[in-house]
Amino acid sequence: MYEVVVLATDGSTPARDACDQAIALARAEAATLHVLSVVDEGDLDLFSSGELPTVDDLLRGAAEDAVDDAAERAGNTGVDAVRAVRVGTPHREIADYADEVGADLVVVGTHGRRGLSRALLGSVAARLLRQSPVPVLVVPRSPP
Repeated sequence: MYEVVVLATDGSTPARDACDQAIALARAEAATLHVLSVVDEGDLDLFSSGELPTVDDLLRGAAEDAVDDAAERAGNTGVDAVRAVRVGTPHREIADYADEVGADLVVVGTHGRRGLSRALLGSVAARLLRQSPVPVLVVPRSPP
């Protein structure tokens, strides 16, 4: 049923819960798992005063860490993962990436890290549901 599954992650706890679901699906379906993290260009704009030249590196590093963690978790279960980090508007970049790789499903957590832009503009998952070219599995946060 699924040949290509995209996991969108920011390394947050809900994203890690979504990771577990994406890995289980990819393993059960023998699907290719793509792990994607998007550096929100809005967050870069908030901190681009020139006074903090390493913010861009820190945000990209956090995105790469989130992708590496998810790919490692997948690898530990025998699922190989394609890694990708992009910069842009998260819901648009996720939808575009899913389209580019021919995804059959996108998996996301219900809530990710909350930057000021997310508090003002709404959740990435909600926006992705409206824009994705393929079905989106939104995984709720597991109970504490």
